[in-house]
Amino acid sequence: MCHMTADTLSELHDMADRLQMKRDWFQEPPKASHPHYDIPEARRAKAIALGAIEVDNRTGLHFAARLGLEWAELQQDECRILKYTRTVQRTDRYRQAFIGRIE
Repeated sequence: MCHMTADTLSELHDMADRLQMKRDWFQEPPKASHPHYDIPEARRAKAIALGAIEVDNRTGLHFAARLGLEWAELQQDECRILKYTRTVQRTDRYRQAFIGRIE
C-alpha cells in the first residue's frame, strides 16, 4: 500500500476515478493526517501508467500538506490551516529539490 496525493482535491479524485476506486475510500481528517487514498500494490502500476509520479517520503509530505491545506480551507478549519501552512513552508525545499531532479 501507498498513499496517493495530488496537487488538488479535484485532481486526486479524478485519478481515483480513473483507477476505479470508490469515493468512500477517500481518507480525510480527523481519521487521517491528510486527505489521500490508499493505493494497493495492484493499482500502483496503473496509477503510474496514468501519469502518477512516485516521490520520496519528504516530498510526499509536502504535497500531502498542500492538499491538506486546500481541504482545511474548504472546511474552514483554522487549526489545520495553520498546521498545514507550517508544514508546506517547512517542506518546500523538498519540493524544490524534487522539481530540480525531474526537469
